[in-house]
Amino acid sequence: MFPNIFDADDGSALNEYLAVTIACILSILCGIHIGWTSPYIPKLLKSEDYPFYISNEAASYIAIFGPIGDVIGEITCMLTMDRLGRKNNFLLSAVPMLLSGILIYFSYVSPLLIYIARLMGGIGMGWIMSVLPVYVSEISRPSIRGKLGVIPVAMYTFGIVAVNLAGNYLSMYHLALVVIGICFIFLATFVGMPDSPYLLLMYDRQDGAEKSLNFFRRTRNVQRELFSLEKDVKRQISEGTHYKNLFTVYSNRKALMLMVFARIFQQLTGTTAFTMYNQELLQDSKDILEPQFGVFIISFIQVLMGFVSGNLSDRFGRIPLMVYSSASCCVCLILTGSYFTIRDFSTISLPSWFPLVLLTLFFMVFQIGIGALVAVILGEIFSASIKPKAICVVNMTFSGTVLLTTKFFQVSRDYIHISVAFYGFALFSLLGAISFKVFYPETKGKTLEEIQMSLKSDNREKSENSTIEK
Repeated sequence: MFPNIFDADDGSALNEYLAVTIACILSILCGIHIGWTSPYIPKLLKSEDYPFYISNEAASYIAIFGPIGDVIGEITCMLTMDRLGRKNNFLLSAVPMLLSGILIYFSYVSPLLIYIARLMGGIGMGWIMSVLPVYVSEISRPSIRGKLGVIPVAMYTFGIVAVNLAGNYLSMYHLALVVIGICFIFLATFVGMPDSPYLLLMYDRQDGAEKSLNFFRRTRNVQRELFSLEKDVKRQISEGTHYKNLFTVYSNRKALMLMVFARIFQQLTGTTAFTMYNQELLQDSKDILEPQFGVFIISFIQVLMGFVSGNLSDRFGRIPLMVYSSASCCVCLILTGSYFTIRDFSTISLPSWFPLVLLTLFFMVFQIGIGALVAVILGEIFSASIKPKAICVVNMTFSGTVLLTTKFFQVSRDYIHISVAFYGFALFSLLGAISFKVFYPETKGKTLEEIQMSLKSDNREKSENSTIEK
């Protein structure tokens, strides 16, 4: 455990912020992993920067091995999250990231090591992205869960910014040493953190759960919350922990459907496709600003908007922000598509700064709502009995949608017209805004059990209405 300064009895949220911040060191590594291909694959393709010849096709497989590893990591986490605990899963998830850094450092021996390194990094990322929202939601008090829940998203984006900057100054081997060092810093600091009180109560470890709450709430007076959590966990576990309970229990089924569609609508804004092709999209603005610096500005703004989103969501609610965000994305996408349509099919001359401004606005409104808050709700909405399995399904849906949207953008750009992708993504953003407004429950300020009860209330209302009709 940490020094006495972190065991004070002042009731502040300091230790919750401390735990989430340290856990988010791994989010930074995920951002470095996902952004690594942008600056370093071009270096691999240059024979003077790497001792082995890497063809374009071989380089494409280096990029693909990461998402393959994601799926393996998600399945692994599903199997181990409850059995080993949230904390132990965190510590273990750093191992593939550590191995990835080591293998890249020694890849001058054989290029095969890069493929294995990307696979290991993907496994670590899938593992981390599955357990992180669970841990954050389970240690957070309801009043600040939104603020804490967006920190992983902001740190993930920061990792992407950092690796793109590092690509200008650090070799592949030097960055690998940085990754290795970050892994050891995480392991040294997170090992002293308590496990989730929810997890400890699932295994009837009341003393451990009480100590966990003492640490996170910074108070000795946790008996009332402990009693409430114990009752909540027992009720949720009574619903069953088997995979079939994800579909047979109404509240689980509804939560799964809501989060699967939330992830789909999130990616159907086109955000990942635009991230991969940002420099190309900003070519028209290169007279004002070099594309790589434009990408840096956009990514930095995303980090800031992630923190702003957390504060606003705890004040105004998750759902209003997601509705506003999706609707605003729709407007930005229509304007951007119109820019490319006018540029290519008319004689009208538009200012060259349009793409930079429009994409910056898009990523701002995206991150302030649907970009950051889907991950927050993902950690809140599922019952403790079924959470690892549900998050695995949702994350695998996320991975599949990323592949589809990226391919749709590439096909539209190469074979139809780039504006088609923007108009298509705008339509889905509008559908997302309507769906969030109509179907999604508000989770702001509610305990995790209160969220479960709100999901069940819909089923009770339907049953009562059908009884009345009879």
